[in-house]
Amino acid sequence: MRTATKVNAILLAGDRRASIQLHSDNKAFFELRGVPLFIHVTRALMGAELVGDVVIVGPAERISAALKAHGISEGVLVVEQRENMIENFKVGHVCSLGLEETVPFWSLKDSGYQEIPVLVAPCDIPMLLSEEVDEFLMRSNMHEYDYSIGVTSRDVLSNYHPSETKDGIQMIYFHVKEDLMRHNNLHVAKPLTFDHLDYIEKMYEWRYQTRFANILRMFFSLLSNGWRLMKSIRIFIMMQLSLYYDRHGHPKLADHLRSTVSFNRLSEGIGNALGARVQIVYTHFGGAALDADNEKDLAVIEQRYDEWIKMQHDMHS
Repeated sequence: MRTATKVNAILLAGDRRASIQLHSDNKAFFELRGVPLFIHVTRALMGAELVGDVVIVGPAERISAALKAHGISEGVLVVEQRENMIENFKVGHVCSLGLEETVPFWSLKDSGYQEIPVLVAPCDIPMLLSEEVDEFLMRSNMHEYDYSIGVTSRDVLSNYHPSETKDGIQMIYFHVKEDLMRHNNLHVAKPLTFDHLDYIEKMYEWRYQTRFANILRMFFSLLSNGWRLMKSIRIFIMMQLSLYYDRHGHPKLADHLRSTVSFNRLSEGIGNALGARVQIVYTHFGGAALDADNEKDLAVIEQRYDEWIKMQHDMHS
């Protein structure tokens, strides 16, 4: 990463608005190989060379107890969750700056803290490796951009697809001209520079774009914000149509539609919606994209965990 120091990280482990639960419980505490999901992610973040301290936002008492039970006592700050993801992120960022959690987030805008980036990750990506975190940060240019969004190509993620003999995880991909890809749940940003931070909350709530109601919500939200977001609306429509036709057996038509949306246009569209300079950054391991947000996928990860961890280490070597 083109910065002089390490980047602090926020791990979002809340269980309130817009969160997804497994077995009627906060998914952060669901266990994989006897270890809570968020502990797997915490260890990956703490092991990354380019990550400094880690702030975990969620049910603080329960998180602290789990950290102690699994021998993690240093380099982690636990902060009590707020009412939704964006408020959790705000208080997490304030604390990542070494400030008291009572400091209002927006009071720091136009201050010396505005240019300080922070890494953000969810609690449900237990296949994440420290090496993938470092790869993402190395590729993120926080001098020229305000926000780097991690993605992984279908070419890489096809290694995790089902086969004739083994279960796997088949994902939904974003369709753009250069590639089919999936967001990999890693973000690094200077959030105090954003003009429209509230859009991150909306995109998080509506992240399951195969649900028709969520597609409509995102479309009308963009539309209601006027001419400034017209490019974003066009890109959104083209990507959704390409996804629709690919899923319904019309790959040629899907390819034609996605040829109109390039990486540059996608990042520009997201940037217009957020009021920020946006970069799309590839990682090549795949583990960060394997979010265990449903019981079926978590069972597959449990079954193939050793095999997939070894495969990622082999990629690095």
